[in-house]
Amino acid sequence: MQFEIEINSERVLARRGETIKNVLDRVGIRIPTLCYMNGFTPTGGCRMCVVEVDGISELVPSCSHPVTEWMKISTHSPRVLKARRTIVELLLANHPDDCLYCDRNGLCGLQDLAGEMNIRERKYHGKRKVIPVDHSCPSIVRDPAKCLLCGRCVRICDEVIGVGAIDVIGRGSESQIGTAYNKGLNPNTCVKCGQCIMVCPTGALTEKSNL
Repeated sequence: MQFEIEINSERVLARRGETIKNVLDRVGIRIPTLCYMNGFTPTGGCRMCVVEVDGISELVPSCSHPVTEWMKISTHSPRVLKARRTIVELLLANHPDDCLYCDRNGLCGLQDLAGEMNIRERKYHGKRKVIPVDHSCPSIVRDPAKCLLCGRCVRICDEVIGVGAIDVIGRGSESQIGTAYNKGLNPNTCVKCGQCIMVCPTGALTEKSNL
């Protein structure tokens, strides 16, 4: 069943069961995401894809919010843009400053978003967590300090590969992507397939150089 919704003051046809992001992708309106992966059930965890919907006081994640008839959506209102910018600034507050020699320099999702939003300096400052780099695996380097907790690596490892070598451990501000008993990737069930590297938006998971 199709019905009309309004996106940025323009009428668009939507189908029952679609999410807001499904419709936005179909009509060519780009919105930033970090945790979203096409073909996977959306979690709405990163909140980068939030939009403003008339009649709803809070901003809603477009990747998981279903469309309804006569819905009016604003994808780039001042409130939405401010929320997205704040999210990126908060992520950068606890992120290492090694972009120039990071393996993902130029291919980093967080770096791209900071560039799009013209973020040139650190706005928030706080005590950073010191988490050692995991070099135990012969083919994958895991740097938890660069992790955004987007959960992509966990989902690809569990739902596609069926291994579950990594998972979210801890709660609240203590949450991190880790391995069983924090013993490193190699002593666990990792099969060194590298799929986690392919979906990681930052340099938290990279290939180990043999040079």
